[in-house]
Amino acid sequence: MKRQTFMDLLKRKGLTQEQFAETVELAWGSISGRKLSRQAVSAWINGRAIPKLSPAETLVLVEILSCTLTELAIAFSPAEQLQKNS
Repeated sequence: MKRQTFMDLLKRKGLTQEQFAETVELAWGSISGRKLSRQAVSAWINGRAIPKLSPAETLVLVEILSCTLTELAIAFSPAEQLQKNS
């Protein structure tokens, strides 16, 4: 059950999972110090995990992906998985 909307956001920016993880980790370093691995991004894409983010971390993702907060929320909503799997 892949999260197609999130994959589309990565593709729109031309980012691989690894590039995205590295970019986010660099940005998060200054606000939370959290790390993000390519494996964690893979888990997000494959529906094995949902990101648990602070508001500041969420804004970093929105900026990196050049998306709206609504787009990011939809990318990880349970309804998004159901729609894409129907």
